[in-house]
Amino acid sequence: MKRLLMIAALSLASFQAAAAELHVYAGAGLREAVDKLVETYRQQSGNQVVVEYGGSGQLLARFKETGKGDVFIPGSMIYVDGLEKDGQVLSKAPLAVHGAVVAVNKAAADKVKVFADLAKPGVRVGLGDAQAMALGRTAEVILERSGLKDAILANVVTRAATVNQLGLYVVNGDVDAAIVGGPEVAKNVGKVVGVEIPDGLYEPEIAGYAVLKTSADPAAAESFAALLRSDTGKQAFAQAGFPPVK
Repeated sequence: MKRLLMIAALSLASFQAAAAELHVYAGAGLREAVDKLVETYRQQSGNQVVVEYGGSGQLLARFKETGKGDVFIPGSMIYVDGLEKDGQVLSKAPLAVHGAVVAVNKAAADKVKVFADLAKPGVRVGLGDAQAMALGRTAEVILERSGLKDAILANVVTRAATVNQLGLYVVNGDVDAAIVGGPEVAKNVGKVVGVEIPDGLYEPEIAGYAVLKTSADPAAAESFAALLRSDTGKQAFAQAGFPPVK
């Protein structure tokens, strides 16, 4: 019996030594899909994954500060491209379309029926911080091209660091409307109403990933990245409201 227990203990120790632990940075708006894929990866590989969620800009600053991490999954490939220019990327790929929509609190639906209504006096608007999150950058482009930038900015009462936070502001009635991602409307049906943004005002961001040169286990990081871009990964992102890249 003692021998069997020793063998079992040695086997467990060997497994624990072989298992990797990945540190992943991921945009807060992508959480639903990423959480699902992390669990799948854990079951398939036995490796552990620690995910740090936040605004993509925030996470980029965090990575540069620590110089540690295995995989970065931001809401826009622009962050990945920036890291690649800095020589920090082993591999990269686009994952899904990260489109924008105006989310309107149900109580304000009579005030905001079309995008241009964001410029009406008295409408309380929320935007993402352009330095902290991908959709904050997108919102800046939309306002610039709309010709209504000054009028809409005059109505902005708050800026959020993550799209999840911005969505909550709309749901709770802290703002009448905000420029968010499609999933924020889809998961709050009955509480918010979606208003389309006119064609031509922006090009949707493309969410993607980068395997980082700082990875302590590049092989494990690449295996996780392979799951992200697999059919299983595409399905997880699509179910969370992010269509596949064409």
